[in-house]
Amino acid sequence: MTKGASDYYHWAMEKEKSKILVRDVQTQQVLFECAITESEKAYQFAAEMEEMGLDIEVVVPTLGETLSNSLGLSREDLEKYKESLEEEMDSHEGSCCFTEPEDDKIIH
Repeated sequence: MTKGASDYYHWAMEKEKSKILVRDVQTQQVLFECAITESEKAYQFAAEMEEMGLDIEVVVPTLGETLSNSLGLSREDLEKYKESLEEEMDSHEGSCCFTEPEDDKIIH
């Protein structure tokens, strides 16, 4: 039996979807999570938690992570991908792609 494009679409949609996480900085406990399409909710929740005095971070998946999830990359393969990206970026330090202000690298 051959699977059609619509079967693949439904299979791909059943995979783990990328999510935005709101975490407590000290404990790393996830306090809130939502789909990337609902980012306003995450930032609103984070603002409410900060008003209550919590130190909060909002963790948004990168484009590469979102694509990797949709393509079904394993965590191990995703880590290898991230490492290769870092190596590639490091190999271009001092090139026209970077300017180094005081602390951070900025990609143009």
